[in-house]
Amino acid sequence: MSHEIRTPINGVIGMTTLLEDTKLDVQQKDFVENIKRSADALLSVINDILDFSKVEAGKLELEIVDFDLDHVIVGSAKTVAFSASQKGLELTIIKPDILNCYFAGDPGRIRQILLNLLSNAIKFTPKGAVIFRSSIQSETPDETLFRFEVEDSGIGIPKDALSRMFMAFSQADASMTRRFGGTGLGLSICKKLVEMMGGEIGVTSVEGKGSIFWFTIPMKKSSMEPEVELKVETPAPD
Repeated sequence: MSHEIRTPINGVIGMTTLLEDTKLDVQQKDFVENIKRSADALLSVINDILDFSKVEAGKLELEIVDFDLDHVIVGSAKTVAFSASQKGLELTIIKPDILNCYFAGDPGRIRQILLNLLSNAIKFTPKGAVIFRSSIQSETPDETLFRFEVEDSGIGIPKDALSRMFMAFSQADASMTRRFGGTGLGLSICKKLVEMMGGEIGVTSVEGKGSIFWFTIPMKKSSMEPEVELKVETPAPD
C-alpha cells in the first residue's frame, strides 16, 4: 500500500524538480515552487500516517547498519538550512568530533527524528535562532550514549500542554494546527522510534520564550574502518 501511495506523489515532486530547470518566467517559477512545496507537505503527511499505522500494528522496524553519525548530523542540518535562512533565522550546530567514527544503528530513522525536531523548531520560531546540539553523555569500550537537543527562541509551549506533546494527533492547541499545519503525528512517531532504540525523549519550554526538544540514544561502536582514499602514482617513463 505504501508503494501505491508514495509513487504518484514522488512523481509529482520529480516532475516539478525537472520543471524548475527549464526556462520559466517569474510567475511560472512561483507556481512551480508552490506545487513542489505543497507536494512535499503532502508526502510528509503521507509518511507520518503510514509510519503511525505501522506503530499501531506493531510493524515498525529498525534497520541496523554501520554508518557515519557525523554525516547524519551534518546532513540533517544542511537539509533545513535553507528553510531557516528563508525566515532569517540563525542556525547553529554544536557537535562532538566524531568525523569518520562509525556506529551501529538506523541512520534513516535517526535522520527522521532530527529532521522532525529541526523542522518543528524552524516552523514555530518567527525570529531569532535555532541551536542544534549533539554530545556524548557517556562512553564505554563498546557503547556510546548520545544526546541530541534542538533549542529554539520560538513561541514556546503552555505548561498544561507539555504532557501531551508526544501523544498522537496532539499539538499545543487547535489554532496551531490551523496556522502551521501538520498531522500531530510526528512527535509521537519520534517517541516510538527513540524508545525502540533504547533511548529517552523529552521537552522543556517556556511559553513565549522557546523550547528545547531532546533525546538520547545508545549506540554500539562499529568495527568498520573509514574509507581511505588511495593515491595511485604513475611511474615516470624511463
